Amino acid sequence: MTSFSKIQGALAAAAFTFCAGASAQAPLTKLVGEYNLASSATVPASTWGYSKGRISVKQLDDQHLMIVLSCEWKREPKAVCGDYFYAQQRDDGLYLQDMNTFAMRVYFDPASRKLTIISRGADAKQSVRHDVFAATTAPLTDPALVRRMKREVSNADSKENRRVFGPYTKWAYQENRIEFQRQDLTAP
Repeated sequence: MTSFSKIQGALAAAAFTFCAGASAQAPLTKLVGEYNLASSATVPASTWGYSKGRISVKQLDDQHLMIVLSCEWKREPKAVCGDYFYAQQRDDGLYLQDMNTFAMRVYFDPASRKLTIISRGADAKQSVRHDVFAATTAPLTDPALVRRMKREVSNADSKENRRVFGPYTKWAYQENRIEFQRQDLTAP
């Protein structure tokens, strides 16, 4: 009888591991898509925000995403505005690269498909910017955003960046997790 309960326990553990592994990989694919800027606000109020923006999230492999931002500044529409980031799926969540992400936090709500980025400024007022992006299926047609998106994708895939920083698969992903909003707290 004990050998049967050991087998049953081993099967239960295997099933749990499979389910946990599947749920750990789920956030990676949930984030993939296109997002338009829904709002950009700062505290204290200022023009350090976006007047328009687009985020494109693409899955690179079973563990990595590339997140590309093209935007336009409220105070300087012609100024360079864009960035790219990599994210890595780990057992305990989805993490942003450790390079140049110390002043930002990223939240994703799977139910509403909204991506929120909170950025801390380096100015004397210690400004905080709160940008919300909503999922979209509409193609990107704004010429400035298209041009900036292409530039950031090119920068992300640059041979020089790979030479200097190494491939994104070797980067550190430990300090800045993309927080997924829990659906069970908002469900009726």
